Amino acid sequence: MRATRVRRFGVVLLVLFGVQFAVGMLLNLFVELPTSHPGSAGDEYFARSAASLLWSLSGRGGPALLVHALLGAAVAVGSIVLFVLCVARRVRGWRWLSGLAALFTVGAFFNGMSFVDYGEDFSSAIMAGCWLLAVACLVAALVRDPGWRGTRA
Repeated sequence: MRATRVRRFGVVLLVLFGVQFAVGMLLNLFVELPTSHPGSAGDEYFARSAASLLWSLSGRGGPALLVHALLGAAVAVGSIVLFVLCVARRVRGWRWLSGLAALFTVGAFFNGMSFVDYGEDFSSAIMAGCWLLAVACLVAALVRDPGWRGTRA
């Protein structure tokens, strides 16, 4: 994967992160999740989270939650794919930052599922913090990339 494709992939991810943020704010401000749903009960975290994710993706939690869950899954998978491609193709200047972005994105994803499971505000706060750090890593990778500034990479 050439550096140009990596930059484009990074920009697409940033756009998805932006839409994710807007839908998340809509969800946070105007949608109240039910206290009882398939992931709201049980002892084991991953089983609860899987049930919550499937419930969210089924659309039964409403359209805002459906879009938010879809975008969350898309940016999580996309950030991991970007990292793997950067490592496999040895794209200079992107490996560490894309790895951190993937780590923070997965952290945001799991805390989003935790919020749906338990309804605790601190899960939402951790999700937002991880989102911000992931976006900052991608922006830093773009800014550091010489091709972004108009020079050839």
